[in-house]
Amino acid sequence: MTDSKPFVIKEGLFYDIPSEQYHRIGGTFSSSQLKDALKDIEFFHRKHILRTVEREENTAFELGTYVHTAILEPEKLQLECAVFEGIRRGEKWETFKTVNAGKAIITKSEKEGADNLIKAIRGSPVAMGRINRSQSEVSAFLEILVYGGEVFAPSWKKVLSKHGWVDAKVPTTKGTKLWIKCRADKLGANFILDLKTTSGNAKSEYDMRTKVSSLSYDLSAAMYLDVFSAVQKKAMFEFVWTFASKDFGNCKNYIASEDNILIGRAKWKKAILAIADGMECNWEFDDSMAILKPAPHEYEFIRESAEESL
Repeated sequence: MTDSKPFVIKEGLFYDIPSEQYHRIGGTFSSSQLKDALKDIEFFHRKHILRTVEREENTAFELGTYVHTAILEPEKLQLECAVFEGIRRGEKWETFKTVNAGKAIITKSEKEGADNLIKAIRGSPVAMGRINRSQSEVSAFLEILVYGGEVFAPSWKKVLSKHGWVDAKVPTTKGTKLWIKCRADKLGANFILDLKTTSGNAKSEYDMRTKVSSLSYDLSAAMYLDVFSAVQKKAMFEFVWTFASKDFGNCKNYIASEDNILIGRAKWKKAILAIADGMECNWEFDDSMAILKPAPHEYEFIRESAEESL
């Protein structure tokens, strides 16, 4: 499934870009790419600039796409997803992949789990209330300028502060320009909703807090709020995670706290500064020596007891 009409990158909101086309649009940086840059800028360079890192098949991603489509765009389910009756190997599997190239493919057994997730989400009045009063799969593109360790939105004449965009004088002849993009699962009048299929217990705040931290969902939340705010020229403050658990078959909705957004904003700013720095130095990286200290718990071995210190 391809879209023959080329997309010319320009700032704004777009309601009709197919998912496959959105992910093919080059010359832009997404939150997923920024997460890689935050982890390791050299890995980011190999994966997204040189493209020497081979992408692996991800069955969890395929299942998530199936659930997303069923909930957010059910009319596209048969067009964009396919169910394989067997297991993921052999000639029949390879043929099925070829025939259904471009579609999210899940197996019959995986579909049972997906159907349980769909049931859990549809059974949540809170989730469906938000979903039913918002638009699905809205894409946003924003041109930013990086200069002097700051991130500017030139078209809005603002700079990104700890607490969001604030008025600023934007440099006109210096800095590095980059395009960033976001695709909201659901965009409401004053909120963005992100639907997540996950392991763990969706109703456990501890489990979901751990997911947000380990997978940098906070980076995405802050970046989405900041990009959609800049593109629409109005501040957006509320980001909702709707988690559906593959392990427990339940669903729970959470609003990202102010601290989540502060941390996420610091993360995406750090990542985009690293990318801009890489571009400015032509992706030449320092090779240096560092002192490696013990892990905190290892100090128990050399800590003096009260008797020894006398």
